[in-house]
Amino acid sequence: MGTIVLIVTVGLLVTNIIYEVKNKETIKIVSPSIIFFSLWTFILFLSLLNLYGLYKPSDEAYLLILLMNIFYFLGNVIYELIKKYKEEKLKEQNKINSETKNTKFQQKNKDNNMSTQPKFWNYSFIIILALSIIDIILLLIDCYIVIKNYNDGVPMWKIRRWRMEAFATADNPMLNRRSLLEESFRSIIIAPFEMILHPIVAYYFFNKKDKKRYILLAISITILVLSSIAGGGGRLGYIYYFGCYLLSYICMMKNNKKIPKQTKKKYKIMLTVLLILGVAIVIGFTMIRTDMSFLQQVYKYFALPPTLLSVWLTKINELGHTYGLLTFFGVHSYFFRFLDVVHLNWLIPSIYNDTYNYLLMAEDFVQSGFGVANAFVTPIYYFYIDGGCAFVCIASMLFGFIVSYAYKKICNNIQIRNFVIYMLIVYGVFVSFMRIQTTIPSYVIAFILAFLILKNEKEEK
Repeated sequence: MGTIVLIVTVGLLVTNIIYEVKNKETIKIVSPSIIFFSLWTFILFLSLLNLYGLYKPSDEAYLLILLMNIFYFLGNVIYELIKKYKEEKLKEQNKINSETKNTKFQQKNKDNNMSTQPKFWNYSFIIILALSIIDIILLLIDCYIVIKNYNDGVPMWKIRRWRMEAFATADNPMLNRRSLLEESFRSIIIAPFEMILHPIVAYYFFNKKDKKRYILLAISITILVLSSIAGGGGRLGYIYYFGCYLLSYICMMKNNKKIPKQTKKKYKIMLTVLLILGVAIVIGFTMIRTDMSFLQQVYKYFALPPTLLSVWLTKINELGHTYGLLTFFGVHSYFFRFLDVVHLNWLIPSIYNDTYNYLLMAEDFVQSGFGVANAFVTPIYYFYIDGGCAFVCIASMLFGFIVSYAYKKICNNIQIRNFVIYMLIVYGVFVSFMRIQTTIPSYVIAFILAFLILKNEKEEK
């Protein structure tokens, strides 16, 4: 069954690549769907090898992955069909006006691409600087607590779990010292801000020549390192950080054909240094956290999701459905938490508590055959609990539709806010081998914060 799923996924990947190559309008940036299918091709290939004693996934797990990939692709197709229908209808209604508008639109896109950059106006920079300073102060406090407890013998896995636990949880020194006001500010502002800061800096680094970019670079690196320490040595933050620079560079090179050769060489050197640094850091953290070889760790990292999904299917088949509350936990959770804080618990449905427990359950360590593991449960874990096989199909199709819609809206107008939104989408697609990112409130709020803090060039005029 796994081989069939791999072949189908490769077919979907090739289809996406052919379409993007033929569609000259969307070749300007890397397609999130190509990233999605490339990632799952790699995962399925490694999973089929069954190395190091890793449990072989069940046929049910492979079948659900197949359904997720197919219906994600169908979501892409549905959007393209709707888009094509609207374009043809518009042409039929007024062919002459349509041609005029299209000419102006294309010219506008050329004028609004990354070669003519929006002003990074003062109030945005001030807001980013202020939030960064506050974030650094708060992270320094967290780092002190982490280092102190680690030196006292608290295992790193337990420290990493602290950030997942609810506010005012017993035996959680990181959360217990915080006031409700601080926790609310961290959750609603700081956590989403960290998600948009890195693509902002990456975009600004390759597309501005003033001294502000070096200030922002220093700030973002400081926050990255402190956040990693406070989170117990996570590697995903580094992958996201350096991925922002890589995609910013690609976007800049694809959209600006008039860059001097000397500047291209300079940017290439900068990017190379950053990527080498990023790889070294990820490898370093990998070697520190485990006695496995680097290749073993990489294999476990990417081959694990089908196995963990298979392990959890035996348990979640017995659970009651949560009807979308788990998949969209990041959308509604703060509302229910607010009701709890103001002692309106009677308004909170009992299913919400079940949803929260299922969310934490995914973080429990289970045996994988290649040691114990957690978290890498794939979006299917959340979709399946919400509504079984039918919801896996519906949610996957919705996922593909939204990604395709956002991608096509952004790709012809790569400016600072649009680039940040694009990176958030890419991040959500990349981590799909672990979870669906809509379960994380900070991820949802990050989109809102991007619209509030940033503006594109046409909106500044």
